[in-house]
Amino acid sequence: MRPVARIAVLLLAAVSGTLRADTTVVQEPHYGEVLFHFYLGQPFEAITRIEAGRMAGHIEIHDEESELLLGGMLLDWGQHREAARIFATLLERTRSPEVRDRAWLELARLSWQRGALAQAQTALARIGDALPRGREAERQMLEAQLLMALGQYGQASERLARWDGPADWRAYAHYNQGVALIRQGRFDEGVQTLDRLGGRTGRTPELRALADRANVALGFSLLEYGRPAEARAALERVRLHGPHASEALLGFGWAESAMGRHRESLTPWLTLRERDLLDPAVQESLLAVPHAFASLSAYGQAAEAYIDAIDTLETELGRIETAITAIRDGAMVPALLAMDDRDQLGWHWQLDALPDRLETRYLAEVIATHEFQEGLKNARDLAFVRGVLQDWAGSLGAFADMVTTQQLAWQSRAPRAEALMARSDVAGLQDRSEKLSAALIRAAAERDTLALARRDELQQLAELDEVALRLRPLDPADPEVAELAVRERVLRGVLLWQLNAEFPARHWQHTRELRDLQPVLAEMAAREARIEALREGAEARFEDQARRIAALGPRVAGLLMQVDAASVRQRTHLENLAVDSLERQASRLRSHQVQARFALARIYDRAAAGEVAATGSGASP
Repeated sequence: MRPVARIAVLLLAAVSGTLRADTTVVQEPHYGEVLFHFYLGQPFEAITRIEAGRMAGHIEIHDEESELLLGGMLLDWGQHREAARIFATLLERTRSPEVRDRAWLELARLSWQRGALAQAQTALARIGDALPRGREAERQMLEAQLLMALGQYGQASERLARWDGPADWRAYAHYNQGVALIRQGRFDEGVQTLDRLGGRTGRTPELRALADRANVALGFSLLEYGRPAEARAALERVRLHGPHASEALLGFGWAESAMGRHRESLTPWLTLRERDLLDPAVQESLLAVPHAFASLSAYGQAAEAYIDAIDTLETELGRIETAITAIRDGAMVPALLAMDDRDQLGWHWQLDALPDRLETRYLAEVIATHEFQEGLKNARDLAFVRGVLQDWAGSLGAFADMVTTQQLAWQSRAPRAEALMARSDVAGLQDRSEKLSAALIRAAAERDTLALARRDELQQLAELDEVALRLRPLDPADPEVAELAVRERVLRGVLLWQLNAEFPARHWQHTRELRDLQPVLAEMAAREARIEALREGAEARFEDQARRIAALGPRVAGLLMQVDAASVRQRTHLENLAVDSLERQASRLRSHQVQARFALARIYDRAAAGEVAATGSGASP
């Protein structure tokens, strides 16, 4: 038995495609509501409000920002074609270098996720130098990932060597750089890079898991290059209860075995054999343990271990067949979706736990794949959309009742509204305002102080005129008459002097009041026009709303049928992926079974040959 060549050089994505809205000053309340739902992790609500806001003209100031955000959310929600259309349209019309570069970056990310590497490379090449620092780091990491996917490890390692991004991403960049160096044949440099990363104590669980992964990759790389002692030292640093512990235990045993320490190799392999048999490393340990016994010439123990391995694998094969039957009966997808609370939609969602069912016990391997994760997200999103459509279908009746209620309310209030409109005389008020303005202008031109006199002052003047009229026929020589005439003239003079002195102030006051009255009259006229328009088209609007609601019923029903058909296709796709995965697992178990049987047969042959030799030796003279 030779150690399995499993150099762990899987590409890590430090740039996970996480969508974020760049810092902006919100100038329109509707766009602020969009961002509110976006940051709450409610993309469906945010997308709906962007679309509604654009139709109503409520997001004109943030038009390009909202388009970028909409395209990014659709991309993260798996709507690749619609997102590509939005970004392409935005690139055609925008004049902002930053918006253009951000759109090209999103197109590159979209192409990368869809596996269109050439298109991703073209989009990256179109990006200028207007990206913010964080987005520039994202671009550089995406470019390095693309180069590694294309097998251009030399260029990828150069990009990663000078990459400057957030501190939390640097460990991922170092891991990818180490992988790239090993892939391009610069083995010692790659080993040094991975060794530095594996020797660190991460501050977070993610960084500690990355250090374990680096040590596993380093250990198996060193084993492949015939340096078992160094591989053993690297694998010793892997945490015993971490996510990569099983691989590390398997590699540690092979390192001991490669150094001729077969007895010591049994310790990690026997520990590993007690773990979950679904782990490929545990399955290999079933054959590694008897291999170690055979290397120690303990053929009896080796034979027993091989027999136990064959029986264990046979039992597990039976369980896998049962699980395949359950999956084909349609039990898997509903069980997985039942574990979901639907608090989050789209790209960032992932299943936190598996249901306690026989068939789901074997799904860890297939669920970890990108294709299954995407399919499960699609099935989940389809279930969400179906729920929304069902809510809408149930709401249509309520909307129809609301329209009917509003129509009845309008019909009951229409007579009162018509009576109020009949008493309204906005045109007369406007005419009076114009006449008053003209009178005020004339009074100012002619210095007509009496034109601005108050009613009480005019009354006083009228009374003085009456007194003068009564005094006129009386004898002016009479002392009492003379005194009354003097008093009448004094009072008239005081009143006229007061009117003349207050004329400028009164003219300014009346001018301001008339000016302030104009917007009020204009608003009254506008409201009267709107009320008149409502009166004229009320019944037609109610009928139009009723028709639209009635037409929405068949549309929602049709969409429900499409969603149901898509859900069936998606569920079938997921079931096929799961069955294919289980069949591969079964094939792997059968392969191990065949290897165990051949190894057991060799042990029996060796034992039989030993008995024959012993018999022949006893019969010789």
